[in-house]
Amino acid sequence: MLENFFGEEIEKTVFLSAAQMREAHPGPVRGKYFKDTAIFNIFPPELSERGEFLGQILPEGFEPNAKGFCGVARQEKIQFYFDGKPINAEPYELHQNIFSRNKGILETDKMDHKRAVILGCGSVGSLVAMELARSGVGHFLLADPDVMEYHNICRHQCGIEDVGDLKINALKRKLLNINPQIDVQIFEGIVQNIPKAMLDDFCVKGETVFVGCADNRGADVYANRISIYYGAAFLSVGFWERAYAGEIFYHIPDRGMPCYACALGEGTELSARVQANHHVYSNQENIEGVRFEPGISVDINFITCIGVKLCLDILNMTEPGYRPRLLNDLKQYTLVCNTSDPEIGGEMVEIFSYPLQVTTSLKVGFHSEKCTGQCRYEIKDH
Repeated sequence: MLENFFGEEIEKTVFLSAAQMREAHPGPVRGKYFKDTAIFNIFPPELSERGEFLGQILPEGFEPNAKGFCGVARQEKIQFYFDGKPINAEPYELHQNIFSRNKGILETDKMDHKRAVILGCGSVGSLVAMELARSGVGHFLLADPDVMEYHNICRHQCGIEDVGDLKINALKRKLLNINPQIDVQIFEGIVQNIPKAMLDDFCVKGETVFVGCADNRGADVYANRISIYYGAAFLSVGFWERAYAGEIFYHIPDRGMPCYACALGEGTELSARVQANHHVYSNQENIEGVRFEPGISVDINFITCIGVKLCLDILNMTEPGYRPRLLNDLKQYTLVCNTSDPEIGGEMVEIFSYPLQVTTSLKVGFHSEKCTGQCRYEIKDH
């Protein structure tokens, strides 16, 4: 028998889903055993291949093993044993338990129908996807052509075990580890190359948001154009030099709003958004002069999380009883700063009055000469 820090005996316990307990299928079980807590965590079937072999579930009528971990299947129940002695099991309802702390804030059953197209699965897209999954979004389409590399680790939600794989594959594993029952589709490529049939099958009007997480305006222009075609909302998160500041833009269809190309396609006098450099390496002993884009993880995450909050507001804006956190206060185009120190950001920081400022007063308008036609039908109404 194990003992805790105080010398008290620790009873062995089994965690498994209520569905697995009810079905009581004989066969091998996989998961992880934690010695410090004496807990056997049996993974859900969707993740079983990731687990270690723990033991066998024996058919009803069999005697439990004299040594080690096993279970004996009975009608709608499994009795677990260790070294031939019965141990306690604590079944859980997988979906309800995962999102139990969201109750009263986000309705789990409704969030399960929401859909997110994540365009770019780097430092920004991986955080957006992870936070939306933790909020209960049930369907994802991940698009990115890049491979996870070592220089990505300091800013990405994935880690060393994912290096060498496509970012979409690595991120999919992380999302399924949050909620193994979500639907995650992947596309190895940029937004411009996603097959129309794939988007036709995925997008549901009023339930879908496109999130531009790439590192250039061209991708956002195209993504917003596609979102309008599907009657879906669009949100973009972009960064300035070393993420000392960033910008967030959103477009909601059928609300008379200018699209991204119309409002920001060529940038504005207030924007200092940069095009991130891919695969930046240096063998210099002194790398202070090497510019790594777009910044450190904590600065990227602060701005990105504001975008995630807007995503949740947009996805739930028609749900009865939902109270938006930011959507009623932040206009279409929002600037967010991490610092107002000119030694970090240069002269452009003068537009910010204090560190961590989130602007609420910026307005963008219709500029038909910049727009290629995707929101022209809305311009006629203004």
